[in-house]
Amino acid sequence: MPRSIRKSDDPLFSCLRQGFTLIELLVVIAIIAVLIALLLPAVQAAREAARRMQCVNNLKQINLSLHNYIGTVGSYPYSGGFGTPEAKGWGWLPMVLNQLEQGALFNAINFSDSCDCQSMSTVRRIVINSFFCPSDPNGNQLRNDRTTPNVACIGGPSTKDDPVAGLQNGMLNNYTGSYGDGYNNSVSSPYDTAGSGLRYGCGGCNATGSATETPMADCLSPTGAYGSGPNHRGMFDYRSVSSAVTFASITDGLSNTFALGEVASVVRSQSSVWFTSTGATNGTCLPMNWTLQRCLRDSAYAKANSWTGRGFSSFHSGGANFGMADGSVRFIKQTIDQRTYNALGSRRGGEVISADAY
Repeated sequence: MPRSIRKSDDPLFSCLRQGFTLIELLVVIAIIAVLIALLLPAVQAAREAARRMQCVNNLKQINLSLHNYIGTVGSYPYSGGFGTPEAKGWGWLPMVLNQLEQGALFNAINFSDSCDCQSMSTVRRIVINSFFCPSDPNGNQLRNDRTTPNVACIGGPSTKDDPVAGLQNGMLNNYTGSYGDGYNNSVSSPYDTAGSGLRYGCGGCNATGSATETPMADCLSPTGAYGSGPNHRGMFDYRSVSSAVTFASITDGLSNTFALGEVASVVRSQSSVWFTSTGATNGTCLPMNWTLQRCLRDSAYAKANSWTGRGFSSFHSGGANFGMADGSVRFIKQTIDQRTYNALGSRRGGEVISADAY
């Protein structure tokens, strides 16, 4: 009669009973940690690639809406501002809502009256995902601390959403129009009126496209801050005191001219709201990400930067996305030569730009 095998005699059972040694457990944990360390950057890179793709799609949608608007009206929309009597504080983004399949919201806006009207409180609470870059860590949430242009309301009261603090509701937007190579007017920036002229001539670029800077007195420079004035060479005149831009006036070529660009929310002031003219435009006079890097270094600067610089910036690694006047979207590296960057901001500077320069 065969002898019965006891569990204690089974080598497999003996192995299971003994378990793993501490060294074996540590080796296994170390291997798992190495695998996670190797996989985590790849996962993060894949997530950022998806976010960047969504950002590109947002810019394409806004750019397409501008083209559809031009097809209907014949020119780019005014950026708003305070230079025209009919300006009521509305920016250019609300003007293209109809072309962004936001017809109901467009119809809810009374463009002939102030954005500060109490009757527009519902509009001010709207959050539009396509105006937000998913790579921006601050989220596309509704803010309750916005300052708006304070234009008097003629069709009713102008009561603030927060009447005690005198603030409005609103959402930031990560995409603004380009006012081109005009200077900003902050005395705390090395790229103010004098600074940009000394570096690039003509308030942000040289007139001839040559390596020699053209003195400000010898050329037609933008006659106001942020690209405003009759000589502005961007797509949007911040103060709307010059004629609206048409495709025919983009003599440098649609594929060589910025129409839109990204702006990180951390550099935006309280006056930046998607539906208003304040903060609706940015320019190329400031090097890309210059303001963002300063804000990240100095939290006090980030809290009080309403007019300290209107440059383009993003949280994408190494650069930012830009919508070109031809409708395309390109990723521009932060290391781009500043003169080339300004040339892309100008629609009629006459510069010659090589395709491999950016």
